[in-house]
Amino acid sequence: MDKKKRYLELLIEKQFSFDRISNELGIDRKVVSKWYEELRPEREALAKVRTIWLTKGLQDIPLMDFNEWYNNNRKCYYCGITEDEIKILFEKEQVHTKRNRGKKLEIDRKIPELSYKDDIKNLVHSCYWCNNAKTDAFTAEEFKEVGKAISIIWQRRLQKC
Repeated sequence: MDKKKRYLELLIEKQFSFDRISNELGIDRKVVSKWYEELRPEREALAKVRTIWLTKGLQDIPLMDFNEWYNNNRKCYYCGITEDEIKILFEKEQVHTKRNRGKKLEIDRKIPELSYKDDIKNLVHSCYWCNNAKTDAFTAEEFKEVGKAISIIWQRRLQKC
């Protein structure tokens, strides 16, 4: 594993001190301190993902595996909308929510009976609207049919922007 990637894992997931990271990686502590600033964007992004990882109780899944999953294919599994498109819809007032949800993709379980930590393959990105509508009444594959109709509406709204 790349030492900088391992450094981020030890710092963010394990919450190790600089001295401990230095010993683990066999590198000078000054290098570890330098990486703290050098890797600021990666460090801050991983810290945000760590918050989600903790909130969903996913500690059985290594943070770096969850981070890779979380940052891959960032669109709704059901309707295909991306966070960038959601942002446009909010900016152009083509969509509203009464809650503080909707501006970011959420994590849904394709099989709701399984917990979030049972299998990372059970997790998908979902927009607020699909996640809200799917509930536990539909299978993931059944809701993909509903997602096709939602996608048509999103595309019409995006064309207005």
